[in-house]
Amino acid sequence: MRRVFLRYFLSIFAISVTVLLIQFGVLMFQYGVSQDQWKDKVYDDFIVSIEDVVNEGSLTDYGLNSILMVVSDIEDDRISGFILRDLSGNNVVAFGRTSEGRMLNSVFPVGQTIQADSKDSSTIKNATRINVASSYDPKTNILSFNSVAGVDYKNVEISMPAIYKNEGVVGSVIIAVDGQDAFIIDLLSYSPRTYKYSKDIINSCIRGLFISLPICLIIALVAAWIISSRNTRYINGVRKALNDLSRGKTDVSIPRQRNSELNEISIAIEDLDRNLKSNANSRKAWLYSISHDLNTPATAMKMIVDGLNDGVFPAETETFRELQKENDKLADRIGRVIDFSTLQADTKAIQEEVPCDRFIEEVLSGMGPDCKVSAASECQSITCDEKLMARAVTELLRNAAEAEPDPSALIRWTIREKDGFNEMQIVNVGTIPQEMDVDFFEPWARGDWSRTDGGSGLGLPIASTIVSLHKGTISITQLSSDLVSALVRWPRA
Repeated sequence: MRRVFLRYFLSIFAISVTVLLIQFGVLMFQYGVSQDQWKDKVYDDFIVSIEDVVNEGSLTDYGLNSILMVVSDIEDDRISGFILRDLSGNNVVAFGRTSEGRMLNSVFPVGQTIQADSKDSSTIKNATRINVASSYDPKTNILSFNSVAGVDYKNVEISMPAIYKNEGVVGSVIIAVDGQDAFIIDLLSYSPRTYKYSKDIINSCIRGLFISLPICLIIALVAAWIISSRNTRYINGVRKALNDLSRGKTDVSIPRQRNSELNEISIAIEDLDRNLKSNANSRKAWLYSISHDLNTPATAMKMIVDGLNDGVFPAETETFRELQKENDKLADRIGRVIDFSTLQADTKAIQEEVPCDRFIEEVLSGMGPDCKVSAASECQSITCDEKLMARAVTELLRNAAEAEPDPSALIRWTIREKDGFNEMQIVNVGTIPQEMDVDFFEPWARGDWSRTDGGSGLGLPIASTIVSLHKGTISITQLSSDLVSALVRWPRA
């Protein structure tokens, strides 16, 4: 029970964790893709806003303070802050927060000088150069900036000081005045995890994944206990049923499950129980049949011998002839038992091409003058083990002869080839009683309608076994009101 429980627990828990890990991996992948798209969208919208400011002429000065005032008026809550710096890095103005929510003034105090170390600097993915041209209006005494043609959009690479390369910079804008680069605006934005409208949703999803682990553990424990308990009870029931069958008991009780696959096992054991019970009855009938068939001639021989000893029967030729007849009958029945056992044990059919004329002649030569058979062949040859098949046909012909009410009637035997199969049909006069419900090819079946002088009942079983060795079939049917047919069919080798 403990081993079964542990196996089910580990299996269920491993499957649950695997599913969670796959979900977590998919979530992280989708988050990474969404985060890149998020940064690109924020940066693109920021570029549009800067260009609008330049085009509208709202930029009247190109100093850092003037730029800081302009960018701080951009209404986009996805933007967390800005870092404005000149090309030399000597002047830095930080405004807002980092992507993680820290105040930029605490990271980069206003006016702090940052020297960019080229070997530690990283290249900004998103960088745009915007060219502006200055103009002076004497009437208003205003210096204005307007965008000019040839804006190089997202095709500029700049180095960013390593000191703030991890602060959430999504891109930079280079402001060039009259074609000369003046200063750089570094844009910082919140990530989907830190943005106020999405962070709770994403964090809830991540927390849900971690909360799912103990839930999976509990479910795996409960499911493993239920399944292992149910299956253990079923296994114990099956084990008990099999042990009972091995000790010779029948009508065993088999537990049933809702699982259809397990019920197939229960059905198979019930079939085995019925077969074993049938075989046990068959063995009893077989032993009774053998005892009866062997006892009859043995008793007759004992009576003759006792009569000779007591002087009741004279020691004449006729007496010894009767004794010899009973002895031959006993020997024949013992021989049939040995033949049937040998066929059931290790006999194999070695098939070869056999001419029909030779096969018919071989079979009829062993039938004797009392058996009148009309044989006909519709093909030149058959494939079979000649010796074994001749024995099978002999048994069928003898059975037909014993069933004939008129000893002078002919038994029709036909050999043919049909659809790649060899066929033999034996037809004799007779009827099968409707009330008789026996399998004539079982060794314990005693179809007394088929013989008049008793016998071992092994003729048809021997024939059936030989046909089975040829992977064929044999059947006995009522062909018409007064004709019985035995049909043998097996594939050509």
